[in-house]
Amino acid sequence: MEPRTLDRPGEAALPYDTGEVDPGVHDEIPAADSLPRPRRFALLAIAIVIVLLIGVAFAAGYFPRSHRDAALNEEAQARSAALLGVSVQFPQKTQASSALELPGNIQPLQETSLYARTTGYLKKWYFDIGAKVKAGQVLAEIDAPDVDAQLESSRADLENARAAYERATVNLNYAQTTLKRYESLISTQSVTAQEIDQYRQNALSAHAAAASAKAAVDSDQAKVKQFQDMVAFEKVTAPFDGTITVRNYDVGALIAANGTGGVMPLFRLAETDVLRVWVNVPQSYATAIHTGLEARLSVREYPDQTFAGKVSNTAGALDTATRTLLTEVQVPNPDGKLISGMFSEMIFQVTRPAPPLLIPAGALIESAEGNQVAIVGSDDVVHYRKIEMGRDFGTSIEITSGLHDQDQVVTNPGERLSDGIKVRILRAATEPSKVTR
Repeated sequence: MEPRTLDRPGEAALPYDTGEVDPGVHDEIPAADSLPRPRRFALLAIAIVIVLLIGVAFAAGYFPRSHRDAALNEEAQARSAALLGVSVQFPQKTQASSALELPGNIQPLQETSLYARTTGYLKKWYFDIGAKVKAGQVLAEIDAPDVDAQLESSRADLENARAAYERATVNLNYAQTTLKRYESLISTQSVTAQEIDQYRQNALSAHAAAASAKAAVDSDQAKVKQFQDMVAFEKVTAPFDGTITVRNYDVGALIAANGTGGVMPLFRLAETDVLRVWVNVPQSYATAIHTGLEARLSVREYPDQTFAGKVSNTAGALDTATRTLLTEVQVPNPDGKLISGMFSEMIFQVTRPAPPLLIPAGALIESAEGNQVAIVGSDDVVHYRKIEMGRDFGTSIEITSGLHDQDQVVTNPGERLSDGIKVRILRAATEPSKVTR
């Protein structure tokens, strides 16, 4: 097949295979549509192949990596699902100044049991339970005839002793006078030395007899005083103003002296115009309690009323068993509304330099190591921490030491939770909030 050329006008076509060159004829430029068609298809095919190769290379790199990422995500989700889920909460802050409510035990300002000091029969009683009495008033009389007889006998012995003392005094005076008379005769040599010694011995003996008689008088006087007191004890009197709370005997009952051998008292007397309330203050509040601190007393029987009082005394030392400070609060009770033995709530308004924190009661972990809580760190790892507890409010507990307000406390610790494990937080803690306690 012969190649085609573009013939110029007026020129004849020359064959290419002649090998001759016409100097007047120039090389012909072939037209685009005269190029061979297979060459264009090859270029297009090459481009397509390159694109396919790029796509294959991309797919070969992307899909395995995507598969690996998906597998890692699935593994991470599986691990996360396998972790123990916990809820956490920040401890709540309490106010520095707060009302401290503690249980109290109401007792009389003073209370005593009255026993008989004389054995006898109850002759008469004058006051029953609930009666108001004054100091010195006779509450009962005891009939003790043997004591009365002993008093009379001791008085007779005292009279005899006094008479003997008078005789001894007379004999002493006579012996001393005789001795002086004979001593005055020594210068005249009318008496012998032996006689003088004899009279001196008589005077000394008389002096000793007088001293013995005087001692007998003193002894009998003491006995008379003793029995006089025993007779006086036949009348049982009130030692202070108060209320009779117990009367154990009726007229005719045999009363034993001194309250020995399980003998019941005749009366029990209580001073109730002023009451004292005993309160055990926890160690965390002990430094805030001082003498003169005002307090308010409330009882169930008067839900709309409180009674004013003041701290009168503190023990000054903590009970090592309970770590509490025994505190006495005196509360006036002029109208007698408050009754000794009532259970009460004592309210103190205290200011604490280091207010405690509050956590849910369910967050407390009790173990052989003591009271603990579980803290979740920033790495989601659980750490057990020992704490010191304050008051227990039922749903919440005061923590006096061992926690910070930014600690994430696990609110639902269970048997699976242990120190050092990693957990999954189900409900994140909110910022600490202040509460009023």
